[in-house]
Formats: sequence, structure tokens, C-alpha cells
Amino acid sequence: MPGHLANRLQAALWQEAYSLVERGVATVADVDAAISHGPGLRWAVLGPFANQHLSGGPGGLAHILEHLGPPTERWWRDLGQVTLTPELATTLVDGVRDALDGLDGPELAARRDTVLAALLEAKSRTELP
Repeated sequence: MPGHLANRLQAALWQEAYSLVERGVATVADVDAAISHGPGLRWAVLGPFANQHLSGGPGGLAHILEHLGPPTERWWRDLGQVTLTPELATTLVDGVRDALDGLDGPELAARRDTVLAALLEAKSRTELP
């Protein structure tokens, strides 16, 4: 199978993110905010399965699969198939530029890395898997 595990999972997220922008459902900034303030925060601490298990309360993942399995399957069937056209590429690039509002790459990377270092340090003090 081509690609590493993390890259394939990342590609699946990008596929839907690009599709949502292409279909006008969300802006680049909307998608970034949804992930960075939503599942991205939880996924940085525990993976998607452990987080899903926690969201199921006492019934854990079994409860989630029983109650949210069917609607999740409907979402999967509705995920967008996207082609990276020149127009979509322009929309994405312009959207990132607008969302970053002049913040340059090195400064953004430095800020991100400061948060990542703090997160890794905090994780090292716990016994999380």
C-alpha cells in the first residue's frame, strides 16, 4: 500500500477539507479552526479510537458504534471526491494567505513549535498511552 499510515490518514482529512472548500461549504480558515480547536486538540493527546471510546461514556466505543455507526456511514458516503484543479489550488492558496493575515512562515512555525514542545512536555508527565 502506498504511503505511511500517518500520511494516508492525513490525506483522507485533506481530501474532505479540500472538498468542503471546493463545494463552498467552508473556507480554509473554517476548516483550520474546526480541526485545530476540535478533534486536533484531542488527537494530539490520544488517537481517534481512544477519543471515540471516551466519548461513548460508560459504554465506550461499543456505545458509539451502536448509536453513531449508521449516521457515520451516511457521512462517509457523502465525503467529497475532489480533483486538485488549478482553480481549487488558487482558492486554497488564497485562503491560507487570507487566514494567516500576513503572518510569515518562520514566525508561524516558531509559534507552532512552542506549543508542540509544551504539549510534548505535558504529555511526558502523564501515563497516557
